[in-house]
Amino acid sequence: MDKPKQACDNCRRRKIKCSREQPCDKCQRLLLSCSYSDVLRRKGPKFRTLYPLAPVNPARDAPEVYPEKDVPYRFESPISPFNIADSQFASQDFSDHFSHLPPELVSSPGSTDSTVESANGYALPHARRLSPQILLAHVNVYLKYLFPIMPVVRDEQLRLDSHQPARLSPKRYAFLASLCAATHIQLKLDGATPVPDPARLQSIGDGHSLMSGEELLAEAVRARRECDVVEELSTESLLTSFFLFASYGNLDRQDHAWHYLCQATSMAFTLGLHRESTFADYSVEEAEERRRIFWLLFVTERGYALQQAKPVMLRSSIHKPQVLGSEDPILAYGFINLINIFEKLTPDLYDWLSAGGGDGILERPSTSAIQSGLCKNISLDGVLEIQQVDILITQQWLQAMMWKLSMSHATQPGSCDDAVLPFHLPVMVGKAMMGVIGAASQGAVDAHGIGMEQKLFDMGASVADVTGSLGSKAVQRLAESTIDPNELLWGILHTLSQIRGSPSYLLPTLLERCKAVLGLDGTINTGNFLPILGAAVPDHLASWSGQHVWDYSAGSEDIREMHEVDHDQIESVPRELGFQSCLLG
Repeated sequence: MDKPKQACDNCRRRKIKCSREQPCDKCQRLLLSCSYSDVLRRKGPKFRTLYPLAPVNPARDAPEVYPEKDVPYRFESPISPFNIADSQFASQDFSDHFSHLPPELVSSPGSTDSTVESANGYALPHARRLSPQILLAHVNVYLKYLFPIMPVVRDEQLRLDSHQPARLSPKRYAFLASLCAATHIQLKLDGATPVPDPARLQSIGDGHSLMSGEELLAEAVRARRECDVVEELSTESLLTSFFLFASYGNLDRQDHAWHYLCQATSMAFTLGLHRESTFADYSVEEAEERRRIFWLLFVTERGYALQQAKPVMLRSSIHKPQVLGSEDPILAYGFINLINIFEKLTPDLYDWLSAGGGDGILERPSTSAIQSGLCKNISLDGVLEIQQVDILITQQWLQAMMWKLSMSHATQPGSCDDAVLPFHLPVMVGKAMMGVIGAASQGAVDAHGIGMEQKLFDMGASVADVTGSLGSKAVQRLAESTIDPNELLWGILHTLSQIRGSPSYLLPTLLERCKAVLGLDGTINTGNFLPILGAAVPDHLASWSGQHVWDYSAGSEDIREMHEVDHDQIESVPRELGFQSCLLG
């Protein structure tokens, strides 16, 4: 029997070599169902299809529709930044704005000028909407870079709806606009500066330029106001709130972000996503989609609430998504590993934090027990790189956060029965974190947006606290046995100086905290620090091979052996590292 001419479906998705057998060696080793259902596309030049633009005059050009009962007929002012629907709007104009992205993300090679209606039916007359080009480009970018960490959409339906924005219901359009805004802002597609270089943008017809992330967000918020969220409550409305949360969070507008995250969580309760019995009313496919939405909210709420000292509402009250029965078992397996990490954080930890921590009346939960569960090995063989980065970085970051809580409130009632975490724990987990980043591609790191910057900042602040409190002999001992804490700080600063294509907004704050530890002059600031940073960082930190971290069992053994450091060489723990220093914001 001749071998297939293509790789199996699983190997094609993971972009790895396939033995082209039935089953192939990779699927057989991972106990996956091996199939060859993907159709090979013809080879040759890829032509970019121009899609019809949103109508210039909705009342004249849109298909005849019939308003629903009791819904007002309303137009928005035609003067808006979205008047880009001009016949001269060529595909190369938009692709120039995404010149740093693969060309297949800007167009849909196998598609045609589709007239397929959205599953949501006809829409009411509407204000000017985003063009198909803008929608489709952002949808394709989302599916490539963000879907592995937010697997809650149906790709084919998204692409179909992107072709016909004029036919979408207000609710569906608001969902698409919010997804575009979240994608643009999280991946920082505007470039290194808040205002894009005009030379990179093409003028379009009536003089308007291509849209920035904040303009997309403003359009998403406007579209959301067109919807009755309570009367038309659905998972689509929930995800719109979630993407608005992601947009505001990546802009560091935390009050807005928390509002939309709470809104999404409340919708999950109203829809019954927290009750297992609810899922019996849906098909297997829809039930699994709703499970993923619930668990994405679960991990997002727990990570964000820890940084912001907020309470959590969701509990581990339903089954996790299936792996073997999933369309993409590898992605589902990685997603469940991330869920397992956040399940180790107990609700009483968040109750204690939101009540003021050491200033409140609640007893502090056992941070050592949580940290002990977090340092266990995780098998990630075959998991997508973007997911591996998310899981391993989160695992190390959470251990550092438990250390900060433990050290900041060592005299808190209830802490006397809690085992003391090793004082140099941040150096160990910081070494592991930087190894993960060094072994990963830049895209796999940048895809996690501002959350990755915040985790690096938290880790750098912890390492600076430790290093500043150690004597010279203890620092030397750590350098000989594990890593020099000063070199680790240089590596973290270097990473923050170029993450997502530009220096992080948190770099100046971390630099200020590291000045005394690194012996930097008091006049050093971000402007005059960046030129000397490249020269100051050791070569092995600038590239940071990270070979010891991907062999994760070895890294975990290092953490278990932390108690072997001679604690007589470590100076006393500072009396107050400060509660606010352990939380961002």
